[in-house]
Amino acid sequence: MKIGTWNVKSLFWSGALKVLHYVLSNLDVDIVALQEIQFESGIQKFDNFTVFNSGSGSKKHEFGGGFYVRGEFLKYVEDFKIITERISCLRLKAKRVSCTLINVHAPTNKKNGKRKKKNFVIY
Repeated sequence: MKIGTWNVKSLFWSGALKVLHYVLSNLDVDIVALQEIQFESGIQKFDNFTVFNSGSGSKKHEFGGGFYVRGEFLKYVEDFKIITERISCLRLKAKRVSCTLINVHAPTNKKNGKRKKKNFVIY
């Protein structure tokens, strides 16, 4: 299983998911942690992949992290949990143990201290 990460900057434009899938298919990766997806939270199934998204749910189309999972690896997904629009977890099952992938997208240094603390409360 090949795992990666990518700050996509936005998938909120026509054809973005096709481009994402094309690029990731050519890179031969199975699961990718995505940052700044910028569309509604939830699980979207497409051709041969699924995007698990922790989007903000607002009309601003900002933030949102999640995971791209190639079709044949969906059978290993046990759970997807949204902590905040910047933090999400994907639990994978295996033969003997399960593992949790945690995707965290931190605010930039340009954001003020209050904004940074608000997003990173440990639950």
